Amino acid sequence: LKLFFFYFLYKGATSKCPSSPLCYKKTETATTYTCEWVTSESMKNVTYELFYRRSNSSENRTSLGRDRKSYICVNDNTVINKVPVDIWVVASMGNWTCQSLRTSVILSERVKYEAPQSMSMSRSSSNLTLSWDNKKVPEGAVIEVRFRRLGETSGTWKTFKTEVKQAIVTLENLQNQSVYQLQVRQKSKLVKHPLWSDWTPILDVPPEIQNPPEVNWTVKDFNNGTRLLKLTWGTPPYPVSMQVNYNLSLHIWPCLLKRKNFTNVTTTEFSVYVTYSAVSGDIVAFNKVGKSSPTHILVPAKHLTFPSKSWPDDKLIPFNYSHGFAKSCLEWYKLTDGETRPEKVNRSKLNGAVNEKLKSIRLKMDDYVRYYYLVHKQTDGKPQTTEMCLMYKEQGAPSKAPILNVNVTTNSAMLHWKPIPVPDQQGFLTHYEVCYTKRNQTECHNISASKTEYLVQNLTPGSMYIIHLAGATAVGLGPRTTIHIVTKLLPQSIIGWIIAGIIVLIAILITVCLFIIKRHKIKIFPPIPHPVVEESVNYRARNQDMYEMEEVHELQLHDNCSQDPNPEEATVLEVSETYECEDMDEKCLGDSSTPVSDPLSPDHKGQVLRLETTDPSQGEIDCEVTMLMYRNGLVFDMKAYSTEDVGTPL
Repeated sequence: LKLFFFYFLYKGATSKCPSSPLCYKKTETATTYTCEWVTSESMKNVTYELFYRRSNSSENRTSLGRDRKSYICVNDNTVINKVPVDIWVVASMGNWTCQSLRTSVILSERVKYEAPQSMSMSRSSSNLTLSWDNKKVPEGAVIEVRFRRLGETSGTWKTFKTEVKQAIVTLENLQNQSVYQLQVRQKSKLVKHPLWSDWTPILDVPPEIQNPPEVNWTVKDFNNGTRLLKLTWGTPPYPVSMQVNYNLSLHIWPCLLKRKNFTNVTTTEFSVYVTYSAVSGDIVAFNKVGKSSPTHILVPAKHLTFPSKSWPDDKLIPFNYSHGFAKSCLEWYKLTDGETRPEKVNRSKLNGAVNEKLKSIRLKMDDYVRYYYLVHKQTDGKPQTTEMCLMYKEQGAPSKAPILNVNVTTNSAMLHWKPIPVPDQQGFLTHYEVCYTKRNQTECHNISASKTEYLVQNLTPGSMYIIHLAGATAVGLGPRTTIHIVTKLLPQSIIGWIIAGIIVLIAILITVCLFIIKRHKIKIFPPIPHPVVEESVNYRARNQDMYEMEEVHELQLHDNCSQDPNPEEATVLEVSETYECEDMDEKCLGDSSTPVSDPLSPDHKGQVLRLETTDPSQGEIDCEVTMLMYRNGLVFDMKAYSTEDVGTPL
């Protein structure tokens, strides 16, 4: 038991002792050595002392230094670096001590470089180039690189080893859009026993940025001479952990020619206040392995949408300004295409005599050329444009005619034209003039300068017209564009349909008129009754077919004798029969209220109705026969007096 306990204490003590020291030079030409060893993390407040003596020698040990660190630096003049020596470490803490194993070494033959420092990377296509600081590394070293794709952390490392003369190495055949992890170490190739340096920390290698940033910009106008410019762009399509920075360079203050750089922008948006002048700049995306090609940014100036007056000799442009170029300045330039600012922009300091300054500017201007004029100043730290206008030193008529295209129909022509280019306008366009001529009859119209089309109407089908178009300024009209057109003929099918439609319309009108006349014939043309004419039976029989049939609807015979008869003896005979009406489809009905001894024959119009008294003993009495009544309400009174039988012809 005692032996076992002693062995346990010995093994526990030796496990806490430091490892054998490793001594080396950092470079081949170094004059100092470094000896380092590995200790247990549980050993604290321990003092380490480094000893050496020549190998196979009985001389006493020599101390190289004492420290609580796990390494000790030794000067070259302290040790014998070209002969074998034994080196070991003794750890002590209180009354407790332990000693590491001895290491036999020739110090001058061992060199351990530091790990590569200040690593930089560059990717191009499928190649990765690594470089580092080589100030402490002489020419000639062996480099070992181990790498793996991100996401394959459980896999094995791939290694690449090569000799280099400079601190640079290239890895080939990598996947373009893959993210890698790598570590690098190095050792000398000039000494007998070189030692590998420590590995560098794990480095993430992002893919190459192949496309430049796509920049979008928006401008918010405060209508006081200041705008808020906001730039946004997207990030490359790889993991978020791969940091991408942006180098943004913008020229936002026109009064200073030097651009203000905004380097290392880490976000994907940027906002800044600008004037009404154009803003230009560049943006570049970069990461650990390189940078993209630059994206040029150009935010155009806010140009006027309406023309200004020319600059006369006796009147200068008013403006507000402050002394000092940094606070206020004047900017003016030619507008070659109407909007784009040229690369060369004229700027003038606003100091001294302002009128003299403007006169000198005017002398530098060309006639018939459009200029843009702005005045800028700083207000509460924000850039602001206080004045701007379009101007001509001298205006002229346009030098070119607009390019005209025409679409022709049967009775109209649509005119389309391209605006006259600004350099050829030579002034502010006031209007376009359109004229069209037919057989020496000309009609002209003025069209707004902002229009580029016009519809000519009310043309005659199949006719020839001559159309002229010209632009005009305050000075006058420019050259005219002339074009001949012929309107299209109406198709024969259309003409036939028009004639057929007219005929059908006339027929419909005639039919409607006839229907109205027939419907209201009685009201428009009332019937006139025929008078009753006496005629003999024989004459009527012979001429029966020559007369119209006259119908009697009601016949009343009254007996009015000269003596007052007895009312009871008075006899009234009412005869009513059915006769044919004028309308052959109808029947006129009547009723016989008093029987007649001798009914009327069918030829009733030629008969004579006679009245006889009921009592023949009373003698002959003069009687009066009255009232023939027709359907239409006409009444004819017929009277006869006789002492004998009286007959009333009907």
